[in-house]
Amino acid sequence: MIPEDHLEFRQAVWTRRPTYTYVFFGLNIVVFLLMALAGGSGNETTLMAFGVKSNPEIAQGQWWRFVTPIFIHIGLLHLFFNSYALWIVGPQVEKLYGGARFVILYVLTGVAGVYGSYAYHLYTISAGASGAIFGLFGVLLVFGLRYRSAIPPFFKRAVGTGVLPVIVINLIIGFTIPQVDNSAHIGGLLAGAALAAIIPFQKPGAETPTGFRSIQVALLAMIAVCFYEVGTHYDGPRLSVRNLTRGVMQIGTGSSTEEFIDAINAAQKTFEASSQQIESGRTTNLAVTLTDISKSIDQLRKAPSVAKRSDELIADLLRVMQDQYDLVQDIERSGTVTFAHSRRLKENSSRYEMIMNSFSKWVDSEGRNYGIQRDREH
Repeated sequence: MIPEDHLEFRQAVWTRRPTYTYVFFGLNIVVFLLMALAGGSGNETTLMAFGVKSNPEIAQGQWWRFVTPIFIHIGLLHLFFNSYALWIVGPQVEKLYGGARFVILYVLTGVAGVYGSYAYHLYTISAGASGAIFGLFGVLLVFGLRYRSAIPPFFKRAVGTGVLPVIVINLIIGFTIPQVDNSAHIGGLLAGAALAAIIPFQKPGAETPTGFRSIQVALLAMIAVCFYEVGTHYDGPRLSVRNLTRGVMQIGTGSSTEEFIDAINAAQKTFEASSQQIESGRTTNLAVTLTDISKSIDQLRKAPSVAKRSDELIADLLRVMQDQYDLVQDIERSGTVTFAHSRRLKENSSRYEMIMNSFSKWVDSEGRNYGIQRDREH
């Protein structure tokens, strides 16, 4: 015979659906994909625009940065590990506490984690669901201690002191790796433990009290408002399908902004070098010049989408580079630079100068929004 209270726990674990675990899991992925469309989460400009924790911006009144970082991840591996952890521990907590209380536990521990980073890492940006996940571990720890006399044997390994090794190991890893924000982990862990000491689990068949339901609705509305604020204040790179693959697979800290600048610089260097070669009348090594121009064209085609105006200018620059390629190819075939070739070069150079002047004006007026500044030496 299985004791009645043991049956209650078993029923709680097996009959409730972890709906909000999947909602938050999906929100993490949606935000990550949107960031990929904006150039990827390795781009600091994109991260700032989407609402990572940044103390100076919070000090200026951007309060939503205490909430939005819970759903932002920096890189595919960061998203994978946190999403995997949420997939494992989230259903356990939600099945025990019910959807309303789970939302309260997850969001408040996540905010506590962000606040921990805000208090102890004043000069660095941060993001991720790990504060909330450590909060869920804190919930399971206190839950196991609070209901230790009623927990069935099959469940004791997953709660209470059973989660201590996982907590300790992850904290040690956090203290060992400088890039890991352990202040967020500890903040979430302590908040989860404190909340679990106050909030009782939801017994099978019991109705969710109105108070918990009201807080749940308020917190979900707060998340929506926070991302509305992100959209209202958004000043990051343009969202474009062209950026998606690069943004998703981005590894390390190389940013889409750097790729954009490299593409423009490479085109500038290649065009000017080829123009000087034609003006000097040198027809040797034109095959190398053609290869260089071809590489620059490919680089421009793969350049990330940053803004509507910059996309238009890149398209114009691409056409000039293609015309320059055709010109060099004609010169290679004829073996000499003719008057007609010189006239075509003059036309290409004139268009090139107009485009680069437009680029300079765009950089001066909008470039700072995307982390782009003009080299004053050129």
